[in-house]
Amino acid sequence: MIELLTAVFSVTFFVTVIRASTPLVFATMGGLISDLSGALNVALEGMMLIAALTSVIVSAYAPWWVGVLAGVSAGAMLGAVMALFHLRLKADIILVGFGVNILATGGTVFALSLATGGDKGTSINLPSKAIPRVNLPFLEDVPVLNLLHGHSLLSWFAVLTVVAIWYFLYRTPWGLWLRGVGEYPAAPEAAGVNVRQVRTWALVASGALSGLGGAQLAMFNYVGFTRDMTAGRGFIALGAVLLGARHPIGALFAALLFGVFEALSIVMPNLFSWIPGELIQTIPFVVTVLALILLSIRAQRALKARGVAN
Repeated sequence: MIELLTAVFSVTFFVTVIRASTPLVFATMGGLISDLSGALNVALEGMMLIAALTSVIVSAYAPWWVGVLAGVSAGAMLGAVMALFHLRLKADIILVGFGVNILATGGTVFALSLATGGDKGTSINLPSKAIPRVNLPFLEDVPVLNLLHGHSLLSWFAVLTVVAIWYFLYRTPWGLWLRGVGEYPAAPEAAGVNVRQVRTWALVASGALSGLGGAQLAMFNYVGFTRDMTAGRGFIALGAVLLGARHPIGALFAALLFGVFEALSIVMPNLFSWIPGELIQTIPFVVTVLALILLSIRAQRALKARGVAN
């Protein structure tokens, strides 16, 4: 137990938490925007996976930032495809999302084999680039503040993204339209707001943010692509949206919480070798399920309270 506490309250563990949380933060913000618009995006997993592979392939032949933009573009295009099928062709948004996830699972393996000359497991043959770290040497020896040293450039951008989304949702008329479309679309439509257009852009933004998460995962957390490397992070992001009460700040802390559990699943096998590593790696998913159950119970109690009040 002492070894575990020592590991948890260390700079290395904090850095691991930030590294693990950054892709989740981007995907969670993407899921939040689409959810608030009334178009639940269950394709976050597939979007991250396709964006991760796209970033790796493009960065092998271009600067790292071009690879990141390629991943963002891939996610945004998938969001546009979802909007086309759901809003124009009237397909169910959940089924469209699962279709994207299935496409990503098989399509990335096929595309990887084409890009690497037959390798269907990893992109080890592709000399892909990494997102640079933001090193702050003057803080390296300063207690507490040294926690800010050596993080990915996108980790800093994730913090700015959360602040920007909060400001957009609660301080701009466009954010009010977005929330209004999700809560009661008839009201903003009566005011002249194009509901379909708002949801389209929400899905595109959701895909772009998921693309950033995929790029971080494949160009910093792991430099390279591995088959099914997202490992359920898109679904964890959906849980973080609900656990964070559909608010940017709450969703941020929920994503960080899941990042802590993912970091624990990395640290604990080294300290407790008698515990199977596979069991430890299920911690984030178990927490996700428990969080969803608790939220469901809370929602049912709120509905009953409203019924009594009425």
